[in-house]
Amino acid sequence: MSIFYTGLFPLILLAYFFGSLNSSIIFSKILKLEDPREYGSKNPGATNILRSGNKTLALATLIFDMFKGFLPVFVAFFFIEDQIYIQIIGLCSILGHIFPIYYKFKGGKGVATSFGVILAFDIILGFICLLTWLITAFLFRYSALSAIVSFALLPIYTWFSYEKIIATSLFLILAIIVIYMHKTNIKNLLNNKETKIGSKN
Repeated sequence: MSIFYTGLFPLILLAYFFGSLNSSIIFSKILKLEDPREYGSKNPGATNILRSGNKTLALATLIFDMFKGFLPVFVAFFFIEDQIYIQIIGLCSILGHIFPIYYKFKGGKGVATSFGVILAFDIILGFICLLTWLITAFLFRYSALSAIVSFALLPIYTWFSYEKIIATSLFLILAIIVIYMHKTNIKNLLNNKETKIGSKN
């Protein structure tokens, strides 16, 4: 029980509160730009920022969102040996992004933060997932579809990497959460209404 209080529990809290910081909202306020929740898909994330035409801000948002998933998991490896607990810490960071305490529990879809978590947990697994996203995006030009495909394959990639039920199950939970957050995009894709990457419409 001592590890729960001295290691796991504080890191869970820090991961959630750090994950709750939304870079697209913060950066937009600092630069006195329109709130990303007020235009495009109204999703406070890098893809929606890109719709505004501000590529620099979109890149900064992407990097920060990945970093806030990467950092808690990276730090956790120094304090906790069990990789399952480290995965849980990563999940808490992602939940912070999706359900941020600072923004009435209304956040982004968790894609970039999830990639940060996966890269910190297993850099090869992370690169495979990122490569899947990039290939899908190159072929179809839909950010949402790229995310859906990448996270649908994440549990399969995890199983072949570790062959462990719990590790695979935790990333399966992550995949379900991220895909569920794209439910509106799935409807738009089915109805041919989804906006392509780089489009301002």
